[in-house]
Amino acid sequence: MIENWTELVIGIIMIISPWVLGFSDISLAKWCNVLIGLVLVIMAAWTISGIAQQAQLPAAEEPKKERSHKNNVEQK
Repeated sequence: MIENWTELVIGIIMIISPWVLGFSDISLAKWCNVLIGLVLVIMAAWTISGIAQQAQLPAAEEPKKERSHKNNVEQK
């Protein structure tokens, strides 16, 4: 869970870094940081909110056959 919050913070830092570090006049670098930061923020928020877990389909569970050691010994 802490990884998701860390990803969110890193995404926010990437979004604001062109202006904080002073390279906002370099268009390609600015937009790369902003877009990657937005992707990180959206993915982290999606995971933190629990939507990712709700979207997963439940796996088909096979019925478990319970065998005790006693039953195996009696059958032999």
